[in-house]
Amino acid sequence: MKEKYKHLIGVFLWCVVLMMVFRTPSYASTGFTPNGNLEFEKRNSINESLSNKVDISYNSDIVSTAQQSITISGRVTDNMGEPISGATIVIKGTSVGVISDENGYYSIDIPNRNVILVFSFLGFTTQELPVGNNNTLTVVLIEDDYQLEDIVVIGYGTQKRGNLTAAISTIKNEEILTTTHTSLAQRLQGKISGLQIRQYTGAPGDYDAMINIRGFGAPIFIIDGTTRVSGAEFQRLNPDDIENISILKDGAAAIYGMNAANGVILVTTKRGAEGKPKFKYNGSVSISSPTEMPKMANAHQWIVMRNDAAVNMGSAPLYTQEEVENWRQGVDGYESVDWYNETIKKYSLQQQHTFSVQGGSEKVNYYASFGYLHDPGLLKSNAINYEKYSIRSNVTARLTKNLSAEIDLSGWYDKNDGSCWSFFEIIRGTVSDLPIHTPYANNNKDYPAYVYDGQAYNPVVLSNPDLVGYRKGVSKSFKSSASLIYNVPFVEGLQLKGVAYYEHGNGFAKSLHKSFSMYTYDQTADSYIPFLYGHPTVLFNSWSDGNGITLQMHLNYHRTLAERHNIGVTGVYEERNGWSRGGGMRREFQFYTIDQIDMGDENNQMTSGMENMYGFQSLLGRFTYDYVGKYLFEVAARYDGSYRYHPDRRWGFFPVVSAGWRISEEPFFKENVSFVSNLKLRGSYGLVGEDAGSPFQHVGGFSLNIGGYEFVNGTWTNGAAAPGVVNEKLIWYKSNIKDIGFDLGLFENQIKVEFDVYQRDRTGLLAYRNATLPNTFGASLPQENLNKDRVRGIEFAVGYGKQVTKDFSFNASMNFNFARTMVVYAERGPFVNSMDRWRHGQNERWQDIVWMYDYIGQFQSKDEIINAPIQNGTLGNSRELPGDFRYRDVNEDGVIDGNDVIPIAWGGNPKVHYGFTFSAKYRDFDFNMLLQGSGKYSVRFTHNYATMLWNDGNMPAYFYDRWHLADPFDPNSEWVAGEWPAIRRQPDVGAMYSESSVWRRDASYMRLKSLEIGYSLPRNVLSFMNVENVRVYLNGYNLLTLTDPFVKPFDPERIEGAHNAGWVYPLNKSFNIGLNLTF
Repeated sequence: MKEKYKHLIGVFLWCVVLMMVFRTPSYASTGFTPNGNLEFEKRNSINESLSNKVDISYNSDIVSTAQQSITISGRVTDNMGEPISGATIVIKGTSVGVISDENGYYSIDIPNRNVILVFSFLGFTTQELPVGNNNTLTVVLIEDDYQLEDIVVIGYGTQKRGNLTAAISTIKNEEILTTTHTSLAQRLQGKISGLQIRQYTGAPGDYDAMINIRGFGAPIFIIDGTTRVSGAEFQRLNPDDIENISILKDGAAAIYGMNAANGVILVTTKRGAEGKPKFKYNGSVSISSPTEMPKMANAHQWIVMRNDAAVNMGSAPLYTQEEVENWRQGVDGYESVDWYNETIKKYSLQQQHTFSVQGGSEKVNYYASFGYLHDPGLLKSNAINYEKYSIRSNVTARLTKNLSAEIDLSGWYDKNDGSCWSFFEIIRGTVSDLPIHTPYANNNKDYPAYVYDGQAYNPVVLSNPDLVGYRKGVSKSFKSSASLIYNVPFVEGLQLKGVAYYEHGNGFAKSLHKSFSMYTYDQTADSYIPFLYGHPTVLFNSWSDGNGITLQMHLNYHRTLAERHNIGVTGVYEERNGWSRGGGMRREFQFYTIDQIDMGDENNQMTSGMENMYGFQSLLGRFTYDYVGKYLFEVAARYDGSYRYHPDRRWGFFPVVSAGWRISEEPFFKENVSFVSNLKLRGSYGLVGEDAGSPFQHVGGFSLNIGGYEFVNGTWTNGAAAPGVVNEKLIWYKSNIKDIGFDLGLFENQIKVEFDVYQRDRTGLLAYRNATLPNTFGASLPQENLNKDRVRGIEFAVGYGKQVTKDFSFNASMNFNFARTMVVYAERGPFVNSMDRWRHGQNERWQDIVWMYDYIGQFQSKDEIINAPIQNGTLGNSRELPGDFRYRDVNEDGVIDGNDVIPIAWGGNPKVHYGFTFSAKYRDFDFNMLLQGSGKYSVRFTHNYATMLWNDGNMPAYFYDRWHLADPFDPNSEWVAGEWPAIRRQPDVGAMYSESSVWRRDASYMRLKSLEIGYSLPRNVLSFMNVENVRVYLNGYNLLTLTDPFVKPFDPERIEGAHNAGWVYPLNKSFNIGLNLTF
């Protein structure tokens, strides 16, 4: 799609929105009369549906006649300005009350102005407001994630929050949308205790963020109870479609059986609701730029440091004083080139739009949406282009009094284009290429310059698909499910449900690697000399196609006996089957014409292809019991079968048991500790399996395509290898998950606390026994269930919310998680000695600890170098110079070597994750702020960022603050101290690059992740516009980061990438303007 059409899509959607906003108002549909008086209709259906929750009636003793009463009217909304339909407004101390209509409006008659009105709604904190002299009361109810009657989605069902005995966290749609980003994962980061998220890169369409629960690993993602998706698909979900997300963090995940040991993320999408159609538009436009990027040396700095490198090794400077001065001044022919600015834009423009409709009747409810996202990336060549389209339709139909059906359809289509050269190679060029070279030979744009510095080519060329070729990728996904729900009329509380689910996904990738020329300029002959690269041209086509079917049968039974004993029974049969195939083609072009496989040469063509199938069967059951909501008990189990293992060992049994005690419901507690609204102790234990290892290892089959032989001249025959030792006893590895925690609510649950300690022990991790067998054993060994590990951690969440006045409310919350992993047992051979055990032993040790030298400062003189312990092996300290790094001689033997490394630093995975959220609303304004951070981990860069003159390429500008001679043209001049050692080429240094705290830095950080200010148009304006809600907002993302000054330019959240070189797509900060419209 051409660039102008992409922008036209966004312009068109905004125009549609504006036309709807300013269309002629219809008084009949707004509830307002032309003179501004509010009209209300009786909502008998709502009153009837809520009659079991609150007694709403008029008391003739209190309100005898209309003339004696005072009418108070207003509106009830949530903190995002969305109306709350069905909220109850009651005169305190009476049963007199009303219910808000579908637009949140209400009107109530009161006997006098001394009364207090109580506003309440399920899932929100109850508010009490005195009437006083007000005739209008507009109330903002704050969502209470800890409402005990709130319904929480759990595995294959729901429960009241107050009855939960497992560690389950939830987040609702409104909280998700307070962060603006293209990935769902980034919208969740820092908001849920125990959910660890790290964005690896900012590349459009990559969706490669780490999602981890409690340090266990990547979880299972379940959409609407049936759909299992990958982490990348989860991150692609349209956040506007989501109703809520539940996180199963402890043994409760065992209900999902195999592969649930890392936890489960349950996503519930929106469904319809009875009422007239409600249309919503949510859209935003973003200006995005890199958070930070290290500044590279300019031409003058590089020239000076390159001279240093020569002088420091006893050679003459490579550049004269006159040349150095010319580069400093930037005279004609001596201009410095910033390769990053030549290749990367300062910012890019992103856009996101979602249009949805929700409504229904007594028989049919519906929700449907369409979403569009566009991200053009940061390359100046505009090679990157990512677009995503998404659709969803959820329909519920009441077929008979006891039978209903649900039909859910969803899908997405995305395309991702770019240069055939990876961003790794492009950004590498912006770092490595020297600033004394130019993108174009003789500055003539018709002749791209041949530049090859630090193993990197000209990035301006590599980023141009017209010159070097392109890559194009298209992915499609379609998911559908059909459910029948039958409430058995002759058995109270019994429900039967059948679900059939089908998914299909396919992808296509096309990559053209063109041969191209780069040039040097011969000034004498005034000619351009070409250098041909990448000949012949190569074209790749690849495709994949996958399908999956899931069938489920549910039995649910819930009953209350003798008004005290609440029991629940769930039984499910589940079967999953899937199949996929894929293939690829490659052809060369000695003479390139067009990018079609059939036009390529027949010589050296290659093809590939493979098909796969899988299948699982499961039986599961759950029994819950509580006694008047005080004593809670739950037991569940799943019986899983996997195709991977020997027929005698394909099935596994995975149980979980949990219990809770709501101490706050005990009479002795209520009477003596009245300020405690809720106190519940809970604990759980679960056994979960994971089907790891290659399938069918119990079969002694031959391995194909292993080597080969030329039996006939010119004909190659592929070989086959005899089977190795088989392992018929291979099974899944098992996880024992234990959790103890409490939930605490204070002062009518205005303050909420959740606290958990947990431990997961895994046994049967896969390993090879090679290390403990003699080398005379000739056969190859299979994988076995040998190793063990343990994860232990704590987490807590604290929240406080309050309606301070009728106009002002706020909510603050924080969450914290700390987890570590220990190797309990790792298969290996015997240790040689105690030092070997100390240095290389893993058993009963925490993982992700880095052993390195203890840095103690810099050499200040040559005398210090002479008298210091030897730190460069057989070369002694002959290559050390003043300013070089010194290390501690731990064992005090006069030699610094491998025996002196000690465990000092954390590794590259954060152990601590935390977040702090503050939101507030004042009248029509709302505010939301999210602070997020991670700790107890480090980053270590290599290549250019941590090696001076790496492969004679460019260096970061921070190396310019170095030890150097006062006059580089006088080798006898004094040394001038700097932060970094004296510049030298790689072969000329001593122990400068040994692993130490100089190079491995603490990457702990805290950042202002999101900041949002919104404004909702007031009621009188909305009535004129004939819309329900209009909200505009400004949002900032990744605005500020506090971290180690050395780490900050790299962004501590971003990974180091391949080879730890740091050549990855930068993370972005963005400024967003958005519109929320409901009509």
